[in-house]
Amino acid sequence: MESHPTPPSEPAEETPAAEVEPSAEGSAPSKESSNLQFLAALVFLAVVLVIVVLWVMTILTPSWYTPPATDDAVAAELAQQAEFGLVENMQKIREPGETWRLRISDEAVNAWLGIRMAKWLAHEGHPPWPEYLGIPQVHTTPSGMIVAIALAADNGVGRVLGLQVAPEIGEESMHLSVVGGLLGRLPIPSPPGSLLEMVRNAATDGDEASVLAVDYLIDGADFPSVVELVDGRIVQFDDVQLEDGAFILVARTLPRP
Repeated sequence: MESHPTPPSEPAEETPAAEVEPSAEGSAPSKESSNLQFLAALVFLAVVLVIVVLWVMTILTPSWYTPPATDDAVAAELAQQAEFGLVENMQKIREPGETWRLRISDEAVNAWLGIRMAKWLAHEGHPPWPEYLGIPQVHTTPSGMIVAIALAADNGVGRVLGLQVAPEIGEESMHLSVVGGLLGRLPIPSPPGSLLEMVRNAATDGDEASVLAVDYLIDGADFPSVVELVDGRIVQFDDVQLEDGAFILVARTLPRP
C-alpha cells in the first residue's frame, strides 16, 4: 500500500492571555511609597534651608553694632557729655542716704567706647585694646545687656560675638550672670566654647582685659558696688534697672565713715 504523507498540522492558535489589571489594593503601597519619598525630600530641603539661614545669620552684623569713627564729631561730643555727666552725678552734693537715679543710654555708652576708651586705657596705664578685637558695643534689653565685639576676619569672613549678662547687686557687691550669647544675629544659649577658650588662653598669656573677663564674666567673681569719692563720701549702688536701649543706676550717697 502506498503511504500518503501526513500533512503538517497547523499550530494551534494561542489564546492571548487576559491582561491582569492591577487591583486597587495592589496600587496602594506604591502611592504610599511615593508620598513618603516626597515628604522625605521636603524635610531634607527644609533642614538644608534652615542650616543655610542659620549660617547666614551668624555672619550678619547686628543692626545696633555700629562703632563710631574716631573722627566722628557728634559721637565725640556725646561721649564727653556722658563721661562728664557720670562724674558730675557721682560728685553731686546730696542729702546723706537720699536715693538718686541716673539713666545712661546705649548710644552714650557706645560713643564712649568708640571714642574715649582707648585714651582712658592709656591714661590709666592699661595695655591697649587688642588689635584682633573690634570696638565693644552694648545693647540693653530688659532681659540683659549684650556686650558684643567683632573678631578679625578669618578667611574673609568676620563675625560679631556677644555675651548677654544680667547684673545683680547685693549690699556691697555686684555680680554679672551670663544668661546667653550672640553669634552674628543668631541668639545662642551660651557663648561658644572656642571663644571662652581663646579668652582663657589670652588671660594666661597676661592680657589684662582677658584676665578681667575670665574673673568677672566667666568665673563669676563679684566686684564692689561701693565707690569712694575723693572727699571721702561713699556712693552705694543699690540696683541696675534695664530697659530697651538704656539702663538706670539706682544709688545713694553716704557720708564718709
